[in-house]
Amino acid sequence: MKKILSLTFIVLLLPSMAFAGACPMLTSQVEDKIATLDQAKYATLITAALMLHEEGVKAHSSGDHGMSEIYLNGALRLLDV
Repeated sequence: MKKILSLTFIVLLLPSMAFAGACPMLTSQVEDKIATLDQAKYATLITAALMLHEEGVKAHSSGDHGMSEIYLNGALRLLDV
């Protein structure tokens, strides 16, 4: 019985841990993209991407990793110029 409970716990826990691991990677990708863009030329896009970035970080901190990925992927799409 103990093995079944342990296995069930692991199966349920691992996907959420893997999901949480994508957020920091996406966060750093957004930050890297912003650093490489011309700040004057793309100021409006960068501002919008930074807002999405902040919301993504907040969602990650509160444990909502799915929403965090949505925000961070949105920021990456904006910065894909």
